[in-house]
Amino acid sequence: MSESSFDQFRRMMDAMEFETLPLFSRSHFSWHLKTDYVGRRLVYRPVSESTQDDARRMLERFRLSAGAVVLAETQTAGRGRAGRSWVSPPDVSLYFTLLMQPEPAALRSLAYLAPLAAALAVEEISAAAGRELRADLKWPNDVLIDGKKVAGALIETTEHEGRLLALIGVGINVNLDVEAYPEIVAIATSVKQALGFAVEREELLALFCNHFESLYEAAKGGDKAPFAAWRDRLVTLGSAVVASGAGTRVEGIAVDVAEDGALVIERAGGERVSVEAGDVTLRV
Repeated sequence: MSESSFDQFRRMMDAMEFETLPLFSRSHFSWHLKTDYVGRRLVYRPVSESTQDDARRMLERFRLSAGAVVLAETQTAGRGRAGRSWVSPPDVSLYFTLLMQPEPAALRSLAYLAPLAAALAVEEISAAAGRELRADLKWPNDVLIDGKKVAGALIETTEHEGRLLALIGVGINVNLDVEAYPEIVAIATSVKQALGFAVEREELLALFCNHFESLYEAAKGGDKAPFAAWRDRLVTLGSAVVASGAGTRVEGIAVDVAEDGALVIERAGGERVSVEAGDVTLRV
């Protein structure tokens, strides 16, 4: 017998630790939101296997429109690029999927707009707390603080009622105590760890939405400034890299990024190769 919606909700709520878990405040989030459409529809899930999968399932039932955000307090099967798992404990970070309906020509821009919006949001909330924090970017869509990953994005597409939809999955380590997770301590950090104190997740999500909508509308209108801002933050450029994916491996120096976001790698013999997707490792 399949689980009823009520039983599923009860199971999710039973999994929460209410003694230590202040639930995400919609009103606090809305107070800081300055968008026309991004984040105006917020679907909150106490527990989710993956907000990407939830967003797909909700398209029909909830008739989600562009700008809708599906947010989970915790994920049991959160994923990053290449199917890697994303550590997703409750109450400390942001795990969400933003639904967009881009024109096909604008689809590639989402891969750099999402991490750029996350970087700007992290810097803004830090500045509001009286601290300067620099967030760098690693191609294609990782956000770094002091060389360690603090956020990442995963872009997937689907079709619904003849529309091309983009599911922008974002994970931001907000108040995560990274030391509690030995499997990521060498490669990951959190905003709290970088600042030395916790910040409000609701404010950080609102700042992400504010920046993303502004960047997206500018890029959609032909403004090259968002692309240039993303490029300027790329620590990948000028570095020796190994790019892998789809059965290929390219080694060389990352010399540029094309307007569609592809990474340009110059091999030892001078040949330049454009890599549109995949994983990039910085060689040291």
